[in-house]
Amino acid sequence: MPPVERWAGFLAESYEAKRFSNFGPLATRLEAVLARAWGGDHSACVLASSGTAAIAAPLIARGVRGPVLLPAFTFPATLAAIRMAGAEPVLVDVCATTWTTDATMLDAALAASGARAAVVLRPFGLRTDLSLHARVAERHGAVLVIDDAAGLGVERSLPESDPWVYEAYSLHATKPFGIGEGGAVFAHRDVEERLRRAINFGLPNPDGTHEPTWGINGKMAEVQAAMGLAVAEAFAGQLVRRRTLAARYGAMAASFPGVHCRQETADGAWQFFPLLLPGSRAADRFTEETRHRGMEIRRYYAPSLSRFRDVRRLHECPVSEDLAGRMCCVPVYPDASDGEIDEMVAIVADSLRASLAGA
Repeated sequence: MPPVERWAGFLAESYEAKRFSNFGPLATRLEAVLARAWGGDHSACVLASSGTAAIAAPLIARGVRGPVLLPAFTFPATLAAIRMAGAEPVLVDVCATTWTTDATMLDAALAASGARAAVVLRPFGLRTDLSLHARVAERHGAVLVIDDAAGLGVERSLPESDPWVYEAYSLHATKPFGIGEGGAVFAHRDVEERLRRAINFGLPNPDGTHEPTWGINGKMAEVQAAMGLAVAEAFAGQLVRRRTLAARYGAMAASFPGVHCRQETADGAWQFFPLLLPGSRAADRFTEETRHRGMEIRRYYAPSLSRFRDVRRLHECPVSEDLAGRMCCVPVYPDASDGEIDEMVAIVADSLRASLAGA
């Protein structure tokens, strides 16, 4: 997080305007910064109070009810967002190689469920071509929300040419573009006002009519936007540093048979570096080995949402459950020194060697 002295000065503008939320001047500025950096000719960027609210907002804005598809291999916030929007989450499985629901699977699931919306994950914020998913959604008349929580900073492949496609990001403190808490939605500019109503209690009523609408309180406060403006100033350098560490991890992991990871560093902003181990026992051992060597790792996305008792599944989700048991994510820090990077890579290498011995 940026130190106080780097972001507090921005708040003078909010104090002058006496506006500290409700689409204040700093939030408006940060939206413009993000849209210029990662938007397209038709893009609008709308900030939200969290990444969860950013996923819920398109569903509320489009009046989605009933079943909404989502992958079983994702963070629970995706599930929470659908419920926040007043819809019913319905789980589908993912592909073993892309770690997300592919377009063919989405096509079949939309047909079988009758859902008029789907949330598709870009796992770990890694670049994933979802252009076929957009065409499938269009054919079914469905809203497509891309959950790209950790991906802000990666070159975007769907720059809002389609008004039924939305891309949601998290700006949580753990994310590469971290501001403490927050979210952002990229959407076609024609639906921008619907999104703003969705996170502002449904106000104002559309088209000047008195027909009531509803929405959540999902706006970003000016304090968070001030942090975001400070993060934006240093983000390019931090992204380079994250990718440097990711490249080191990838080169090291390539020497271990049975360990899978993404090697193209431009494919991610690298909240952390995911390693898919050959089995759940190896993953458990790897977690213990890194802990003994002084490093904390995380297990994402575990458990699979298909293990939750109160969530409807369209079908069994064996791939999601298998991935959840084998995926280990090692830390990436944008302020790591060269010596710390060497030490982190060595810890992961030694831990892999110990955990895979005899496997």
